[in-house]
Amino acid sequence: MDYNYPELYYRIYPKVMESIDKYMEKKKEIRSIPKEDMEAMIDQVYEKMAYECPEIDEDPIERRGRYRVTQRPFYGRRRLVRDIISIILISELIRRINPYVFY
Repeated sequence: MDYNYPELYYRIYPKVMESIDKYMEKKKEIRSIPKEDMEAMIDQVYEKMAYECPEIDEDPIERRGRYRVTQRPFYGRRRLVRDIISIILISELIRRINPYVFY
């Protein structure tokens, strides 16, 4: 099978879909999702990913970077994974709002 995306995408995507489906069961409207609900969905997916891949949550360089003052900010695994989750979540919500734009 020829993959177009990194393996991490294929691990995150089903969890994002599950999180959105759970949200849709509670609230039928996805056009205006509060920031708190978005953060909660991202946290849910991140917790599942941290359970599945514990090395994401155990980044020793990220822990050291918190206390070191540097000119350039350091973005560890946790931050990068949360950003990837956010991007996938937002793109899926946009696709669900107007599915005909992407096809």
